[in-house]
Amino acid sequence: MGRLWRTARAKLLISALAAGAMVAVMLVSLIALSASSAPPTRGAKVRPGRAIAQGTATIYHPLRITPPQTAVERTVNQTLKQSSNLNGLAALEASTFPAPATGTAFPPVEAADTQSPTMYAMAFTQEILDLNFATSSRNELLAWASYNNAPNTTIDIPASSELKVLPDSLTTSPALVPTRSQWATNAVARTVWRVSGLVISVSPTWTQALSAGWKSVDPLMVIYDVSGTLTVATPGRTPVVESIAFGLTLGGASRHSGYGAVAVDDWTVN
Repeated sequence: MGRLWRTARAKLLISALAAGAMVAVMLVSLIALSASSAPPTRGAKVRPGRAIAQGTATIYHPLRITPPQTAVERTVNQTLKQSSNLNGLAALEASTFPAPATGTAFPPVEAADTQSPTMYAMAFTQEILDLNFATSSRNELLAWASYNNAPNTTIDIPASSELKVLPDSLTTSPALVPTRSQWATNAVARTVWRVSGLVISVSPTWTQALSAGWKSVDPLMVIYDVSGTLTVATPGRTPVVESIAFGLTLGGASRHSGYGAVAVDDWTVN
C-alpha cells in the first residue's frame, strides 16, 4: 500500500495503517473515496465541533465520530496501537517550537479555503513554499504551522505534544523547512522561493485504507500526495528550478473550523 509517514518521529503516528488495512481488505466491500471528507455514516456517534475562547486564543474542538467497531476497525486500530514508536514520542515531547501564531509574513488561511480539503492543501502548500527569506523568519513559519495544526487521531498523544507534530514533521530530515543556518544564509543572499504547477491527489494509501473498511475518528482526515515545481531565485544568479513532492495529511483543525494539517512527510527535491 505504499508509505504513510516516514519521518523519524512522525512514524509514531500511523505507520502501521497500511499493514492493518491489507489484512482486512478481503473482509469488506469497497467504500467510496468521498467518505474521507463526507458526514459520518449511519451508526457512527458524533461529537460536534465547537470553539472555546481561552484568553486571547481560540481553541476549536474538531468533529469526532465513533466508528462502528467492526472486525476491520478493531484489527487496524490494534495494529496502530502496537506500532506506536515510544522513542519517537519521547523525542517529540522533548522538542520545542514557537507558540502558535499568525502574522504579516504568514497570515491565516482564508476561511473559505479551510472548508475544502483540496483548497486547504493548496493554500497550505503555497504558504510554506512561497518564501522570501529576507522578510520572514523561520520561527514565524513554524509558529504559523503550529497554528494550522490538526490533531493526530490515530493513536493517543499527550496534549503537551499535540501542537508539535506538524512543525516536527516540517523540520525532521528530510526537512521541508531549511535549518536555522540555511535560512540565515538565504536571508543574506535575498533568496526567494516560489512554488508553481501544484498537483494534489488523494494518496493510494488512503484510498486502500478506506477500501478495506477502516474509518478515522476524524471525519475530515485525508492523505494527499503533493507535487509541483519550486523556483529558487537569488539576485545575481540564474534561477534554479526543482521538482518537489511530499505527502500531506489533513484533519479537523485545532484553532479554527474546517481543515488543518496533521503532518508533512517524504519531502523530496529533484
